[in-house]
Amino acid sequence: MKKIVYNRIKIIFWMIVSTVLIGAYFGLKRSIDNEQLKMEEPIQIMDSIPLDPVCGDTIIVIEDTNKIEVFATMYHPLVGQCDDSPDITADQTKIPNVDSCSHLNWIAVSQDLLWFNDGPIRYGDTVYVEAGHKTGYYIVRDAMNKRFRNKIDFLESVGTEAYRYTDATLYLNS
Repeated sequence: MKKIVYNRIKIIFWMIVSTVLIGAYFGLKRSIDNEQLKMEEPIQIMDSIPLDPVCGDTIIVIEDTNKIEVFATMYHPLVGQCDDSPDITADQTKIPNVDSCSHLNWIAVSQDLLWFNDGPIRYGDTVYVEAGHKTGYYIVRDAMNKRFRNKIDFLESVGTEAYRYTDATLYLNS
C-alpha cells in the first residue's frame, strides 16, 4: 500500500516539475523571439499601410501587399446571427463578453477567403481593413456561412447599431 502511494506521489512530483520546466522553456523562447523582432536599423519601405492608433507611431511595412475588395458588414455574437454557440469563434476562441467585444478587433471572413478553400487567409492572421469608421487592423477569428463570397463581418458588441460598407478593402501581408 505504501509503495502505491509513494509511486503516485513520485508521478505527481515529476508531472509538476516537467510542467514548470516546459513553461519556463516557452517563456524564455518567447522573450528571445521578442528581442529578435526589435530592429535598430532602418527598413527600406517598398509599400506601407497607414498608421493605426492602436499600434502607436509604428509603421507596419508590407513588401508584398495583397489587396482584396470585399463587402463588409457587422455581426453580434447571438444565436440568431451565429450557430448555437455564438460566444465561440470558428477557430475555437471564446469571446470573453458578448456585451463588450467590439474592442477585440476580430473579424469573420467568408469561407472562400480561407486557406482550406484555397484562399489566402488563415485563422489568427492580422489584416488591415479600409472601411470607413472601421478602418484599422483586425484578427481573423471567425468564418461566415459558406453561401457568402468575398465578404467580411466585424464582430461587434451586442447593441451596436448595424452598418455596412460595399467598397471595403482588405490588405494581406504575404
